[in-house]
Amino acid sequence: MVNFMQKSKKLGIALLLLIATILTALPATSSAATTTQYKVNTSSLNVRSGPSTNYKVVFTLKKNTVVTKQATKGSWFKIKSGSKTGYVSSKYLTAVKKVTVSSATSTQYKVNASSLNARSGPSTNYKVVFTLKKNAVVTKQATSGTWFKIKYGSKTGYVSSKYLTAIKSSETSTSSTPAKTTYFYVTEQTGLSLRSGAGVNYKSLGVTVPFEAKVKILKENKNNWIQVTYKGKTGWINANTAYGFKSTTSFSFTSVKVTKTTYLVMKGNSLNVRKMPNVAAPKVASIGIGFTGKVLRTSNNNWVEIEYSNSKRGWVSANTDLSILTDKIDQVGNPSSKPLKGLKFVIDAGHGGNDSGAVGTDLNGKRVTEAELTLKSAKAVQSKIESLGGTVFMTRTGTGALSSDKVTDLGLRAKAAAKYGANAFISLHYNSATPAAEGIETLYYKADSKEFASTIHKNVMEALKEEYNGIKDRGPKFQNVMVLRENTVFATLVELGFISNKTELTRMNTDKYRATIAEGIANGVLEYYFGE
Repeated sequence: MVNFMQKSKKLGIALLLLIATILTALPATSSAATTTQYKVNTSSLNVRSGPSTNYKVVFTLKKNTVVTKQATKGSWFKIKSGSKTGYVSSKYLTAVKKVTVSSATSTQYKVNASSLNARSGPSTNYKVVFTLKKNAVVTKQATSGTWFKIKYGSKTGYVSSKYLTAIKSSETSTSSTPAKTTYFYVTEQTGLSLRSGAGVNYKSLGVTVPFEAKVKILKENKNNWIQVTYKGKTGWINANTAYGFKSTTSFSFTSVKVTKTTYLVMKGNSLNVRKMPNVAAPKVASIGIGFTGKVLRTSNNNWVEIEYSNSKRGWVSANTDLSILTDKIDQVGNPSSKPLKGLKFVIDAGHGGNDSGAVGTDLNGKRVTEAELTLKSAKAVQSKIESLGGTVFMTRTGTGALSSDKVTDLGLRAKAAAKYGANAFISLHYNSATPAAEGIETLYYKADSKEFASTIHKNVMEALKEEYNGIKDRGPKFQNVMVLRENTVFATLVELGFISNKTELTRMNTDKYRATIAEGIANGVLEYYFGE
């Protein structure tokens, strides 16, 4: 009996010693309940295999990396970063606020960067799980330092908050019916998913509005989503300009792919390339005389889809001076990006100096002088012609460098072309008459300038009619004007609209209008010198 008790006592002592040895050997204490996040506060931090500098470095962390503390041993923390674990000195870590998640306080944000990577964790050390486009609307679910946990559709991830802009509740909840019947044309190749609400966080209705479909807009939301009906279901689609365009013009078309390799060759006037085969569609590019493009499709309304640059595609009207060829073409694209190289032009911004010209007031009550308008327009024409390789001499620049900036001398302007050895002279003005007067007219004096003036006028009108409805064509006209009469080269004066008409003035005093007339004048010059 005594022998048994002695053996039991020795066994108990041995067991206690074993437990003590195991507890001593444990490197740290661990508790999932007290897991805390920390941020690296030094430029770089070595992570080691054990809790001292005697242990080897297993990986390194960058400044501001967020890690999770798993255990503590003295002044050292056992941490986890991604799938890796190790030990770091706690003095190089700063505690961050605990991530708080509350679906009740979820907030919507809009991406303000061109693209934004969503990651698996709240720092750039975590892998990218998906990418968001600009203006994508996301829902914030949590905050971790300067990072947000967000939801986009069925996906979740972390993004830096500096690339998000908060959306006001009115932007996501307010919708209105368009004042005029308006359509949305889908240009997204993969189509647009119809959803139950105005945002990607609403469930899909199982219907896709396909590429090149036309749908009537029932309601518009301030976050750029629209309500439409397609295949019997009513829902919401994203009307961002990256996915389509709105238009009050209703059109439809059918198209077929070409069965044989075919090319389009521009012989005459320059053309706008558009997203769909209609002048109501947005312009995506322009092609010039001599351009050759591969034809992809033809439409029933006599438009052709071409590949115009680096696999980019768009539609051009075939109702113009071009050829469709099936012969092999050696070069696709614009044969020369500088077709006007070697040609010189004088661009005259009418009035200026001590002469303001006509004065008008637009629909917003803003007072505008003709001299202001003509100078801005002349600079737009100068930029366009120079981009095509032409040389431009300005009669005034607004900088005070030329005498015409201070004193208006029409005689000197008329002689400018001869002085600079220019090929042609183009003067820009804006008309003034009754408040109802409107339209564009182009003047010439000498018989040998009539064709030049008529070609400029035709192209200006074509460019304006593609961008604006109801532009009145007052035609080319003979008129005895000093800058035309005293000139020794092809000379024309273009009256670009009526400053006395408030509606016209409001439209004319915009960069879009100036760019359009500049394109028209440049097209006219190209056609006159190189067109067939």
